[in-house]
Amino acid sequence: MTQSMLLTAELSGWIALVMIIMARLSFVVFLMPGIGEQTVPVRARIGLLIAFATALAAANVITPPVMDSLPGFFLILGLEATVGLFLGVLLRLSIWILSITGTLIAQVVGFSQMLGIALETEAQAITANIMAMAGAALLLTMDYHVSVFVRFTQLYSEIPVGMISGIDPMFLARSAFGGFAFGVLLAWPFVAVNLLYNICLGFINRALPSLMVAFVGAPFIVGAGMLLLAVSVSTILMVWMDRIPSLIGWL
Repeated sequence: MTQSMLLTAELSGWIALVMIIMARLSFVVFLMPGIGEQTVPVRARIGLLIAFATALAAANVITPPVMDSLPGFFLILGLEATVGLFLGVLLRLSIWILSITGTLIAQVVGFSQMLGIALETEAQAITANIMAMAGAALLLTMDYHVSVFVRFTQLYSEIPVGMISGIDPMFLARSAFGGFAFGVLLAWPFVAVNLLYNICLGFINRALPSLMVAFVGAPFIVGAGMLLLAVSVSTILMVWMDRIPSLIGWL
């Protein structure tokens, strides 16, 4: 009877540890670029979440906290979920930058009416989808997901279980504002081309009022935008890859 009770207590403690790991890991998995996309089946993401949490608990990497009551356990779950949300949003910020860049490009060169599939919660402009898919594919080919899981394991020594004071909300705010500014900066060449296009249209319209400049200019700006995007997309992604570690912060 005593041995059975000990086994039951040990099993309960192990299950509690798995749940604590899943509380922090769930937001990281579901917001991670590539693996966390809406096009990836939910069952696949849940399976990855359970498998990694179980392996991490079995490896004895994490020291379980002392829990003397059920409310204390749920408090730890809430704190760990908050830490996981902080880490996951920082990861997702890297793809949001490309979505902002692609959306701005679509607005200034005439692609905004061509919607693609819903990689996020709703359909976006086709250039935003192209940029987001290219960024996610680039990260996966560079074993970005492996680096995330390795670093996630190491973070338990820096942010122990239940220590919400280890995260900095102001860093998240600075990264969000910096990411938005960086996304706009990546699209700035397209904004400059659109500005030059409108200035030229103004001069042509003043010189030849009877000419329907919009019918001539619209195909030009779309073609010039497509050409500029084809030439510059690799450079945009390289500059983006160099910048995202400083914005994420914990990789």
